[in-house]
Amino acid sequence: MHRTQTTFGMAVVAAGLLFGAAALADTPTDTTTEAPATPAATPAPVASAASATPAAPQPLQGLWLTTAYPAVTEQTGASSIELPLSLSNKGLPPQRVDLSVTGLPAGWAYEIDGGGHTVSAATATTDGDQSLTLKLTPASGAKNGTYQFQVSGKADAQTLSLPITLVLAEPKAAQVEVTPKLPALRGSPTSAFDFDVDITNDGTTDQTYNLLSNAPAGFDVSFTEQYGTQELTSAPVKAGATGTFKVSVKPPHDVAAGQYNVGIAAATPDVQGQSQLTLDITGQPDLSLSAPEGRLSGDATAGQARTFKLILHNGGSAPAQNVKFSADPPSSWKVVFNPAAVDSVPPGQDVDVDVDITPPDNSIAGDYMVAANANGDGTAATANFRVTVETSTVWGIAGLGIIAAAVIVLAAAVTRYGRR
Repeated sequence: MHRTQTTFGMAVVAAGLLFGAAALADTPTDTTTEAPATPAATPAPVASAASATPAAPQPLQGLWLTTAYPAVTEQTGASSIELPLSLSNKGLPPQRVDLSVTGLPAGWAYEIDGGGHTVSAATATTDGDQSLTLKLTPASGAKNGTYQFQVSGKADAQTLSLPITLVLAEPKAAQVEVTPKLPALRGSPTSAFDFDVDITNDGTTDQTYNLLSNAPAGFDVSFTEQYGTQELTSAPVKAGATGTFKVSVKPPHDVAAGQYNVGIAAATPDVQGQSQLTLDITGQPDLSLSAPEGRLSGDATAGQARTFKLILHNGGSAPAQNVKFSADPPSSWKVVFNPAAVDSVPPGQDVDVDVDITPPDNSIAGDYMVAANANGDGTAATANFRVTVETSTVWGIAGLGIIAAAVIVLAAAVTRYGRR
């Protein structure tokens, strides 16, 4: 306890001595008169590093001569080469900048275009950008290689320098690609086979391509715009661009089922791109009804069955399955088909059908139409058969008897009552 109090007292005495020394240092002295000591002023607080505000960035100032393409490749033999330039002023007063190009090979020429005029100087306005175009004319016979030169700008107190690297190379060989979006389609002979085809011009110049096709015999191929109907024989495509066109293929109506390839091409005298389209044709039956020698008419007697011949033909490219026969006759007529149905009719084949037609007994003589129908899976056919009905001879004899009886009755009546 005694040691602790002694230590505390010594610390208080030391602090007092330091405070007094600081007060004497802050008090002015006179060479003749000693001024009494005055209390020391309280020191001002010092801001910590954590609370210090960062200095604001200085605004960007200066002149710049730039291009978006400081290294370019052009094809050998080009008569003119253009390069965009930009003269920028940030935060400085408007200044005149004299422009020039140095380091060009012998025989080369240049001009700098600004606003449609050839210029040798431009004004860099405050916070403005001037768009310029450097136009180069290579020397006749300039060879492949790398050429380096500088575009310079001189202001009152600053010189600008823009190094450019230009490579002359042989032009890229013209190429064209023909790419169908869906190279194969499936359908029947009556389906619409419409293919969307991309034609890509991989060359460096715009091209107009002749549109060509190579299809099996009987197939019709046409080219149109993707969303148009006008048929095309040629198609323009810009350099590096892709055009989309529609290729429509119509197979013959009687084509057999199978896969068929159609070649298409886009061509110029110098280049050709090819591709192949595939049609997967499933086939379709096509039924028709006819009569021998093409005669769809005949005679029948009322009350008596009469047999007529019909021919069922499948002119399609697939078998006709489950074909059943029916008729639409006048009221009270009887029509019977033999056979009543056919399981299958192969493409190009015929089936003979007997049709028994019986007009009712009380039919009046005249012409009548009977519709014969053949209905299969996905196909049907109808033929209108004209039947000329004659009355039966029995009814004729009966009619004559009735007439004779009427005459006899009339004669008897005249004989008996005629004299009165």
